[in-house]
Amino acid sequence: MSGKDRPHFFPVRSGLGGVHSDTPLDDWHRVSLWEWQRVDQWGNLWKKSQGCSRGKIIRGALRDLTGVLDFHFPDFDHPLRYLPIRKAFSLTPDKWHIGLLTGSTFEIARSLLDNYNTALLENPLSLKILHDRIDSLLKMEMRGFKEAGAQGVMIVEDLQEICPAPIEPSLWREEFQPRLVSLCEAAHGLGLKMIMHSVQETSLIPEFIDAGVDCIQLDCPMAQGIDLLEYLRDRYHVTFWCPVDICTTLKTGNEKIIRAQASELLQRLWKGEGGFIAGYHWDTHSLGIDPQFQEYAVDEFISKGRRDFMQSPHRHPHRS
Repeated sequence: MSGKDRPHFFPVRSGLGGVHSDTPLDDWHRVSLWEWQRVDQWGNLWKKSQGCSRGKIIRGALRDLTGVLDFHFPDFDHPLRYLPIRKAFSLTPDKWHIGLLTGSTFEIARSLLDNYNTALLENPLSLKILHDRIDSLLKMEMRGFKEAGAQGVMIVEDLQEICPAPIEPSLWREEFQPRLVSLCEAAHGLGLKMIMHSVQETSLIPEFIDAGVDCIQLDCPMAQGIDLLEYLRDRYHVTFWCPVDICTTLKTGNEKIIRAQASELLQRLWKGEGGFIAGYHWDTHSLGIDPQFQEYAVDEFISKGRRDFMQSPHRHPHRS
């Protein structure tokens, strides 16, 4: 299997197995002493420098919205696209399988169109056509994941990066929320759970829950605060999937502090009954931290979690 067709796992130390298929048209190739470029499956041009794991798009494939109806999208309906994913799931029968969607509607649209932020405000009708076409592709991808054996799908939606200015409530209700509702309904219609990664403002998390999101993945839970997450968990019965905060706590490297936060996440969000998934950030290299720092949290999650589970009145009576 070539590098460009190989399914990519994202590590989760909690009995979950996630996979997506990244199929660029071209692998990274060096263009200078310190820089590499590649073209992805959409036709976007990427660049990265030494020490960068992912890179960034420097030129979108869709030059302007006049070509939105004729733009050629990747074939998300082709069965061969999902064969590596089916194989990956079959090799991990003990895991709960997650299909990581290629992107969110807005992430994909912004990557294709260099002037996306301007078009969002000045050319909304044409942009809706692009959004509609992308939504159809994502629903097609959900079906492919389901047929490959997925039990849930995950969408990465960092609206703050797409819209640096605060999103107006009217814009959210008109363009953003209905699409998330539609994607959640499509997932649930296939019997899939919807997981969403976001670094958004706290005020939008209830909106995500109301749209139908089953689980919210946050890398920096302290930005929202444990008090709020605990309230939302108890009030709406939503699940939060978090590592120890990567923006603050993890970077201290202090074993005592890291273990204390891991313990608090279990105590206040899991409570021995559900509502919390212990996370493990996949890219310590980009964070610039020693991988051992996360191992402190992993050990605390596993050791304390097992103790609390055995003592919990909610524990399944037929499981040891």
